[in-house]
Amino acid sequence: MLRRIEWNTIHKPNMIEANLSNPNGPVVKGKFAGGSAAPPPAASGGDDELPAPDGPGCMPGPVGAFFYMVLNVLRLIMKTILFTGNFHFSFDNNRNGTIRSAMFLLFFTIVHAGGNVMDLLVNNRPEEVNGEGYLIEDRMGWTGGGICLLEEYTVLCLALHVAVALKRSWDISLNYCVYTGRWNMLLSGLTVLSFLFKHLTDIRLYQHWTCAAVYPPKYFIAYDKIFSGHLFSEPVAPGIKPPEGVTPVAVHDVYTREYELFGDLNTVLFYSACVIVFICHMVWGWKKLVPADTFQIPKDSEIDHVKVVTYLGQGLAVTLGCMYLSLVWFVYLTVLPNGKGPLADQVVVMPCPAD
Repeated sequence: MLRRIEWNTIHKPNMIEANLSNPNGPVVKGKFAGGSAAPPPAASGGDDELPAPDGPGCMPGPVGAFFYMVLNVLRLIMKTILFTGNFHFSFDNNRNGTIRSAMFLLFFTIVHAGGNVMDLLVNNRPEEVNGEGYLIEDRMGWTGGGICLLEEYTVLCLALHVAVALKRSWDISLNYCVYTGRWNMLLSGLTVLSFLFKHLTDIRLYQHWTCAAVYPPKYFIAYDKIFSGHLFSEPVAPGIKPPEGVTPVAVHDVYTREYELFGDLNTVLFYSACVIVFICHMVWGWKKLVPADTFQIPKDSEIDHVKVVTYLGQGLAVTLGCMYLSLVWFVYLTVLPNGKGPLADQVVVMPCPAD
């Protein structure tokens, strides 16, 4: 009886029947005797999706695995919140809520890490660091309230992800001991969530800003300056003539703030530890996601797209984490004895606008 309760707790209804056609799935060797009646079909909007395609799909080999990974990541990003099946008139533990919200959060993380690396490591210009902050906080703040639409949607995704993950952990994971590994996602997720609050108070919600001048590009991105090291700003520094028709704006001096923050070794070590936990969370979560029907990765006994996509995603997760680690350590290793960045003399200080 206990084994039957455990099985029903962690498996979807009709799981065996749905996977009989899978070459790597269950094998029926005889009739069931004394079994209970089949459970009722899942309600619409539940965990069940159409089974993933059999065989290699339309494209075999590692290239095909990469194609299906990108295709289905984009598909799930487009179905993040409104099509998960979690919200009817009650709130359930449908894992679509964690999977699809995770896809969008992953997309946001890639954009965020990529932008920071371009600003600080590739272009290495204070006005680029400050210009990206101005783009997100002010130029994209169409809904008002000091927060942009992208951030608002990201907060909704995070709230959904955390709520459903906690519900699933309460219903499933808490029935197991910690050493079984069933708590890995819960504990690492709570660590990452705590770190996010810390990071927001350090940067996004920081209250004691100084301001610097930025010449914002006319069309949000300086398309004509990309190959000269400018993406989020027009060239500006002491002694450089301002571009015609573009007036400077006072923006938060994120460049100086980063050197104030990551010039402290304890802060760098704390951020590094949390990023390593974040890498583990992504690696463990991706391994659980790829075989799910929701992700629609073709399954085949000869060309295992699931295995290839698992390794691809985990490799990208480690790369993404290393991008974050490189940022904090680059700042720590290049900070000057006075606590400022090596290009602090290029920051054009401006009075902050009144709130």
